[in-house]
Amino acid sequence: MIVFDLDKYKPIAFLPLADGPDVIKFDPGLGRIYAACYSGAISVFHQDDPNHYRKIEDFKVQHAVHILAVDLKTHHVYTPEQEADGKPVARMVVYEAVTAR
Repeated sequence: MIVFDLDKYKPIAFLPLADGPDVIKFDPGLGRIYAACYSGAISVFHQDDPNHYRKIEDFKVQHAVHILAVDLKTHHVYTPEQEADGKPVARMVVYEAVTAR
C-alpha cells in the first residue's frame, strides 16, 4: 500500500500488506488503517502523523475475509466471514481495537 501526498503528487510511505488485500478503511480517531486481506489477515497500521506510518501487525482472521467496516464512534471493526476452518459460514465478527500494549 502506498500513502500519497495529493498536494505534492508524491508518495509518503510504502506499507507492506498481507496477501490478497481488498478493502482499506481508516479510523481517524485512533489513527488506524485496516486492510482486509483474502489470505486470512487484517493488516493494521498506525498513522503517527500525516507523514509517518508504521505497521502494527497482520491480525489473523479466517481465510477469505475481504470486507470490513469501522465504527468511528466505538472503533469496532466489523467483518463478515464466509469460511471457518474451510467450511462455509455466514456470520459477522466484531473486533475491538487494542489501544495499548
